[in-house]
This record gives sequence, C-alpha cells and structure tokens, in this order.
Amino acid sequence: MLTKEYLKDHFIDAYFIDNERQNIEILTTSPDGKSVNPTIIPHNRDHTMYQALLSVISLDEVHERTHTKKQEEKKLFNKQVLEIAKKEGLVFDESQIGVSSYPSIVKLLFNDDKNEDHIFALKLALFEIDKIKDSANTELKSNIRKGKSKSDILLNAIKIMGEK
Repeated sequence: MLTKEYLKDHFIDAYFIDNERQNIEILTTSPDGKSVNPTIIPHNRDHTMYQALLSVISLDEVHERTHTKKQEEKKLFNKQVLEIAKKEGLVFDESQIGVSSYPSIVKLLFNDDKNEDHIFALKLALFEIDKIKDSANTELKSNIRKGKSKSDILLNAIKIMGEK
C-alpha cells in the first residue's frame, strides 16, 4: 500500500492509463531501490492511495505527464512503423541509394515511357526541385506539366536545370 511517507522517498512517475482518465499508474522504486514497482489506483478523491499521491504531485501534473507520455509513445510507435516499412520495402529510404542503384533508376525512368502513374509521380518529384519550381521559364514548366512521356518530361526538366 502506498503512503505519503513511502511516496516521498520512492515516487518516480504517475499518469492516467485509460482514455476516460479513471485509473492512474504510479511508478515507485522498491525499498532497496533495485526495481520499479507499478501500482494502479482509481482516480477517486476518497481513495487513500490517491490522497497519498496528491501529497507528491498535483492532479494537473498527472495530466501533463499523461500528455507527455502519450506524445513519447506516439513518436516511438511512428519510428517503429517507419523502420518496419523500410525493412519491408514499403517506404523508399534515400539513404540506401548508392552507385549500385543507378541501373534501377535508369530502367525506371526510360522503360515503360508512357506509364501514367510513373509520369504523374515524376512530374510531382520534379516540381519539388527548387530550380524547376522557381524557374521563370514558363514554357518549359508548362511542357513538363503537359508532358505525355517520361522522356519528354525529363528533357524539359534538364533544359531548366541547364539554365543559368
């Protein structure tokens, strides 16, 4: 059972563990300090352990710590999902591009020249390049937008990139 005296020396953290904010998990160190002990208590003003908790932390701080913990969990979850997606080849990892990638890139650009999905993606990617996006050459930019083949689109993009 958690008491005010115990929490003064052993309290680590406290946060809500459910969306309804009805239950609080309290983390404390063991008396020997070698382990962490979780204790779940109800969010109930009449509960003695809740009253003990409020002697070391305010309810506002519990809410803040809950928010912080949820944000950290979300970041960790997103990072893990991205790592899995990269491992499974579901997400393109630019850091993996090397000299050995060029044959694949060239095949992608010059094979299946009229593939509409590739054309659309190529146009979007090209307009992410500042020199193309910011170019004053409206004719070449229009040619990129209206292009019907990857080779025509690339030709116009290369002309813009070659401008001084």
